[in-house]
Amino acid sequence: MKTFELPKSISSLAETLQIVQMTWQGVTVQIPKFAVYATIDNPVYDGAVYRQGRRIALMKCGRYQVPILDPFRGDIKNSARYALIISHSRGNRFGLYGYPADDIRSDLYLSAYHSCALKLAQNYL
Repeated sequence: MKTFELPKSISSLAETLQIVQMTWQGVTVQIPKFAVYATIDNPVYDGAVYRQGRRIALMKCGRYQVPILDPFRGDIKNSARYALIISHSRGNRFGLYGYPADDIRSDLYLSAYHSCALKLAQNYL
């Protein structure tokens, strides 16, 4: 297979990892942008379920019910300012879940060669 250099217009995509930084209850969490499916302002929860003693909110998105989980394993009691919807897949199965957030920044970049970049990305691959 012949290798070639990426065009300059897209080479920066391979050299940096875009990061979405969310804050929930004063704690910052960073998620690779490729894992973020959507950001929803002022989410409205349509119900809740209890799993392993945790209250998980449900939000209707079209024909789907998306679970909104506290990233710190707490209960979801009230709506947050944002819901960050994360996509995940296992084999040929695709799913969505969300995290509540008080604040979101999506203009952050990390060098793909930084020691944290691979670890951060691996959590969502």
